[in-house]
Amino acid sequence: MKNFLLCYFLLIGVGTQSQGQHTTLNKQQTIAYINKLYKIAYRYKETKIDTVTVDGKVLTVFLSTGQHYRSDISKSEPLVIARVKAGYQIRYKSAAITEEILWAIQTEDDAKRLQKALQHLIGILKTEKKTDPFGS
Repeated sequence: MKNFLLCYFLLIGVGTQSQGQHTTLNKQQTIAYINKLYKIAYRYKETKIDTVTVDGKVLTVFLSTGQHYRSDISKSEPLVIARVKAGYQIRYKSAAITEEILWAIQTEDDAKRLQKALQHLIGILKTEKKTDPFGS
């Protein structure tokens, strides 16, 4: 009987731990993940990523050069990873090659992780209540 109870509690403990590892990230956690990974994965000349932000349905990438690039991430079409001279880029399937959302990603693995994170963020934004009284 003691062995049975021991096995039972061990299985419950393992089950509880595995459920905790698969919790879904919220909007802020997802943005923080994209920000952290993209800073590491990005490489183009001497330029660095300062920060990645989201305002409404617009993702903005701020560079160390002072430039920033905005991308509408409200489209309902799939994101693709494309191989280009500067590494990999993530863009919408129908977008021109110069309309990337994230670019100069050095490894395909990082591009896949960023693509999944962006898709997750887009899903969150679609279900989020509109808080901008003048936004669409």
